[in-house]
Order: sequence, then structure tokens, then C-alpha cells
Amino acid sequence: MADVDRLIEQIIAATRAKAGRAFSTSKVYGSEPILMRGSQLASYLPEPIRRMRALARGPEARGWTDARLFVEQARLMEGYEDDCPYGGTFQSYFPTYNAMDNHQLRGYFTWRANVRRGSVERTSTSFAYVYLYELLNGIGTDPGVPAFRAIESFWQSYREFEPAMDRYARTWLVDYAVYHGLDPALAQPYASTDHNRAVARLERAESLALSRPAQRGRRREPYAFGANPDAEEELLAALDALSTYRPLESRLYRDDPDALRSVTCAVFARLAHYYQGSRRQGLVESLFGRASALPYLMFASAVFYPGARHPDCTYELDETCRFVCQSGIWTCTSLHDGGGRSSKLGQILRAVDRQLRVALDYPHPLKDRADPKYLVQLIEREVKDYLAWREAHAPVRVEIDLSKLAGIRSAAATTREALLVDEEREDQPAPSPAPEIEPAAPVAEPVTPVEPPTQAAEERAPAPIEAKKNAPLGLAPDELALLEDLLSGRAPEAASPDLLVDSINEKLFDLVGDTVLEFSDAGVPQLIEDYAEDVRSALA
Repeated sequence: MADVDRLIEQIIAATRAKAGRAFSTSKVYGSEPILMRGSQLASYLPEPIRRMRALARGPEARGWTDARLFVEQARLMEGYEDDCPYGGTFQSYFPTYNAMDNHQLRGYFTWRANVRRGSVERTSTSFAYVYLYELLNGIGTDPGVPAFRAIESFWQSYREFEPAMDRYARTWLVDYAVYHGLDPALAQPYASTDHNRAVARLERAESLALSRPAQRGRRREPYAFGANPDAEEELLAALDALSTYRPLESRLYRDDPDALRSVTCAVFARLAHYYQGSRRQGLVESLFGRASALPYLMFASAVFYPGARHPDCTYELDETCRFVCQSGIWTCTSLHDGGGRSSKLGQILRAVDRQLRVALDYPHPLKDRADPKYLVQLIEREVKDYLAWREAHAPVRVEIDLSKLAGIRSAAATTREALLVDEEREDQPAPSPAPEIEPAAPVAEPVTPVEPPTQAAEERAPAPIEAKKNAPLGLAPDELALLEDLLSGRAPEAASPDLLVDSINEKLFDLVGDTVLEFSDAGVPQLIEDYAEDVRSALA
């Protein structure tokens, strides 16, 4: 190449020295000739590219898929370098060599040569994806960790020009680590498992709450406030990460974090028991579903040809995500809820924040959004229990009145003098008269005036059961029929017991202050024994 360039320069210099007579028969001024190497001509096509084009037209390629043809051509061109930059634009949804014309092909191999030398320059985005496809198929690098690092390095360099590449490169890095059985620590930074880990934290908290015996109605024990603040911090952080309402960003949390954290965790524990007794699904499962195994496509949206069937294997990415390959078919066991935040959980956390502000007389209240009655009353109980616990565990404040110390010293001296015998009095010097000290005025303790209950407070206060029995229960005929079947011991004949159970529990909550119906292990509604007589008397 250097000899050709030197020869071109000599010819042009000689032409200029002869004033162009070597190329023109007239002595008038004319344009100088442009001399180029053969490889720079528009019609020139390097031999490796000719062979690659011929491979695509060969008879054996007729039965190949597009992915296999790409990999076979990539292996043929693995070490090829060109020197013909391309100034145009190349765009393709699934870019391959066959999608490029000759100018684009030469421009790609010229750009790829610079990338392999460490100079990553901006080009057509489709060129960048073709280079990633080569690395995914082990072209130009050794399979395993070296290829993983090459993909990672190129993506992190080129994402400055094309940030949208993150959407695919992160997933392909995880897939590459899983497919080649690499260390999970390589893939975990690029796996979107934060959502799954937060859900797993809620599941552990729910299991812990359900492991304690459920106590209903009058036997209900208060939540163990302050028993494990570290676990409560982890639970609140998980709730904040999964909810549309962010309690950690609440103004009340900044001013009184212990109150909001404790009440929120207490409400979560009570809701876990409530869902276990009155719903077919648990609390966390109803919010985010459960982990399940679904078919998984490796290297989706990429041109990838494995060559042979992958051996059967199981790959544990972390505690929330597992990949299994069986007979060449991949499945992924994980949550498949899309990773979004839960608006239903946000409603619960906002209701806790709102009612706690009301109980604390916080100067920045939240608007009421007509939360379900069962949720409101459940939160009110936990708020009341927490305020009682905080008052009982408030630090004792000791105040010392220094003005009374002189009187105490004088009384102690008088007592000491009375206890001395005659011999001891003769040995002691005469005491100096103590100064007269006016007795300190008694300190009046502040008395907190007891305000009469307001009308709103009286309305919130639960009425006695005897008074509620005379009030209309508002039960529909099918709801009354379901209760009568359960009271008489007959099997319920309702068509949709799930909806009726929720409606009955809502309407009878004021009667007993708790849910009266729950589902058995077989999924059949049943009446809680403690409240059977109350319901029977109310329906008499």
C-alpha cells in the first residue's frame, strides 16, 4: 500500500512539473488527473467479500436460516479488515451482511477494524448491532468470560452515542452468562431483579406474621411495637419500592419516622391475617401474583445461531430467578408481573399515613379518598394500639427543685443533732446558726383539661353490640340465605361465595368489630365460631 501511494505522488509531482503536458495536447490550463488505487474504485470488490456473497448464493445455503447464514459468513470474514470508510447511513430492523450493499459492507469492515484497535466511533446504529451479534456468536473473541467482557466493554462505550441500546444489551449480557454457565455475579448487575427481591422481602414478612397465632375479636393482642426495628426498616423499604405511594418521601416520615414505620408494619401484619381468613389468595400474592415457570427465548431480538442443542441444565441467577433448559427448551421461573408498582398497595400505605396524621393532630393532613371500611377500621385499631404503647413506654422525666436542697440540709442537721449523746456534743464545735430559708412554694403540676367528645368523635366511637342488633344490617337476600345456611350447618348454595363473603364481612364489621366469615382449607366459606351467637341474635 505504501509503495502504491508513493508511486501516485511521484506521477502527480511529475505532471505538475511539466505543466500538465503529459496529459494534455494543448497548452491551456486543464484539470489534473485523479489517480486512485484499484481498491478505491467504485467497481472494486475485495475477494473475501466476493466469497462471502458467493456463500449466500451456494446450494448449501438454501436450507439455512438467516441466523445460520449470518454466522457462517461471519466466520468466513472473522479476520478481514478493509480501508474504505462509508459516509452514508445503514438502517435495518434485523441487520445482517446480506442486508448491506457492497459500499456498506466495506464501510462496516473498515469501522470494525477501528473498533478492534480500541477506537469506537459513532456510526450507523445497525452497524453497532451487527458487531454485537458477532460477539454473541463468538466471532472475533473467545467464548465465555472474554466474550462477555467484550460485549460489556463495547456496549458501555457505544451507549454514549445510543442510550437506547441499554434495553437490549443488558438482557443479552444476562442471557450470555446463563447460556454459557458463567458466574451469576457477572450477570446480577444487569438483571432487573430488584422488584423480585422486594416482593420476596414482603413474602418473608407475611410468612412471619402468619406464623404467629391469629387472635380475633376480644382476644386480639396488640402488635409487638419496637421489638425488631431493623426488620421493620427493611419491610418499609420494600413497601416503598413496590408501592405507587412512597412512605419514605412522606412529610410525616421526616418528622416522626418511628410512628409511621411501626404503624405501617403493624397494619401489614394484620392484613396478612385478614387475607388468609377471608380471601382465597394471600396478601402478597393478590398484589403481585406468584412465581411461575414460563418459556424463555434466549437472546431475543438478536441474530443468534447456537449450532447445537444446549445440554440440560439449571441456572440459579438469584433467590428470585431460575433458568432451566430441558431438551433445548428454556424456561424462566420468576415473577412475571412486569415489575411495576402496585396502586392497591399504594392505597393501603396512603390510608395509613392519612389516619395516623389525624390521630397525631398533624398540621398537614391528607385528603380522604373513601378507603374501604374494613381497612379504615383496621388501621384505626393499630393506630390506637401504637399510641397507647408509645405513651406507656415514654421516658420518665425527672425534675429536681434545687431551691429545696437547703431545707433538706437543715432538716438533716437537726436530725443529726438530736441523735448525738452528751459526750459527742461536747467534742463537736458549736454549730453556726443556719440561715432562715423561706419554704418554696409548691409547684403546681399542669392539669390537662378534658375536652368533651365532639360529635365526630362520637360518630367514630363503636356503638355497643346491643344497640347494633336493632339497626338494619342492610343484607341482600342472597347474603341472608348464605348466613342462614351457615348458621344451620347446611352447605352453602350461593353461586359466587367469594363476592358474598366480602360483602357480608363489610356489612357486619360494625356488629362484632371483626370479620365473621372466612374460608376453610377446602375453600368453603364458614362462620367464625366466636361470633356465631352475635350473628344469630342479629338475624333473629
